[in-house]
Amino acid sequence: MPKHLLSLAWAALLTITALAYQFQLRLGFTDTDALADYAAARAEGLAGWLNQLTLPLTAGVGGANANFWRPGVMLHYALQRALFDDNTRHWQAWDLGLHLSAVAALGLAARSLGVSSATALFAGMVFALHPLGVEIVPAVARNIDVLVALFSLAAIAAAGQGRALFTAILGLCALSFKETALAAMPVALLALFWRSGRASAAKVAGAWAVGVPLYLVARTSVLSGIGGYYEDERTFTFGRLGAALRAAPWESLFPGFSLSVEPLGEPLRALGALILFVVLLGVAARRLRDGAPAAALGLLLWGLPVLLYGLTGTYSRRLLYLPSAGLCLVLAEGLALLAAPGARGLGALCLGFVLSLLPASPIVHNYTDWAENDAVTRSLTTAVAPELAALPPGSVVWVIDRCVWINSEPYRARTFHGKKTLNNCVATYSLQAWADDLFGPGHLTLRALTSTQPEGPLPPPEVSVEDGALVLRRASMRRSLTGLGKEAGWTLVREESVSVLTPPSAASGQWALIAGGERGALVRLP
Repeated sequence: MPKHLLSLAWAALLTITALAYQFQLRLGFTDTDALADYAAARAEGLAGWLNQLTLPLTAGVGGANANFWRPGVMLHYALQRALFDDNTRHWQAWDLGLHLSAVAALGLAARSLGVSSATALFAGMVFALHPLGVEIVPAVARNIDVLVALFSLAAIAAAGQGRALFTAILGLCALSFKETALAAMPVALLALFWRSGRASAAKVAGAWAVGVPLYLVARTSVLSGIGGYYEDERTFTFGRLGAALRAAPWESLFPGFSLSVEPLGEPLRALGALILFVVLLGVAARRLRDGAPAAALGLLLWGLPVLLYGLTGTYSRRLLYLPSAGLCLVLAEGLALLAAPGARGLGALCLGFVLSLLPASPIVHNYTDWAENDAVTRSLTTAVAPELAALPPGSVVWVIDRCVWINSEPYRARTFHGKKTLNNCVATYSLQAWADDLFGPGHLTLRALTSTQPEGPLPPPEVSVEDGALVLRRASMRRSLTGLGKEAGWTLVREESVSVLTPPSAASGQWALIAGGERGALVRLP
């Protein structure tokens, strides 16, 4: 392909991708996890920036559940806050730019591994418009996955070009963003070995043999332990490995088809995973026989992170961003086999997998779920900020709708499984961090009370105080009171469309904050 045509093709791809994701520029912080990240990113002076290197993710505010140490992420959020403050349009544009950069990094990695320019372009195209990106790119708190993918792919590209020093540095940078980089390091080492031989690979392996243990020691020191999401997920386990291996291939290649209906769901997903693995292995073996390692390395880039997720028990679809990049590389290599005698069957299967992505791709869908999700966050934060600021210092606010379920996972919205749900956890610790940052520590004390779980957008709440109780209409509670609410003496009576919350006498004069619509409701308790 002529160089000028190749440049035009890449420019067109990135432009089309930006247009497909333009809806995200209208969004705010999207989910409340980002509020804690934003609050923790306040860095004033050199000491404040250096302090970011010693903070756990979300800085452990108010009982945060993400007990990780990711210094690159904390510095990244501090940079975004310094540049954009609370201008969420700029935050979203930055996140879209990160996605476009990761697409370009995949193209560079593919070319460095000996892939043709057309195949590299196709790999970038599939990755750029893969439906799984919709769950990650518009969510500010999830740009961690984009960052680790960007730096991991850059490390592989450097390795494929024989640049050992850059490979070592970029690999450690990727690790500073997320632990998944550990799974990408062997891929980079193999790429460097293929390009430059054993000596260069040994130098990088030696650098990482020093850097990774130092990182683990520092992480353990900051977190006072190994860390993790929850207490029961802080050790390695084989318990969810099988589930991750069954789900990841299906979710990567058929995100529009959930197949969650039993009894056929699990067996079909397992069969689909097996077929996919055999096809990808066939593509990798064929290309290795031809002297091209890209498909084999792409298969590793897909498989190793999935194994890591399964072992740690934290698998979810949003973690498939980097693995999907490897998968797209294998599929692009597989499509090249359409022109190879004796391998057209593999190429046709890869083409079928790629075409299956189209119905749920952002290029053909107008996603509204993130806007509905974002409205829930705004209704508890910026939309009621003036009212919260006007409360007397030390006010106690009970938060209702702590965890709201929206229409469907974004990439499945109105496609094949409309009843699946996207969970926007309006985590009280995030709201507390945001309130402390905006109004000052101690101005508000936020307490999680309960949540509704409607299917579809949360309507504006109809709230009234009747006979000493808080009456919510059009927002029937589907979950019980939190342990904190029960201990405080709250009671809840649920009916079909009405929920009656009776506060204890000790809560008299305190406040309730109810999510819904474009603006939440702040009500004083009787």
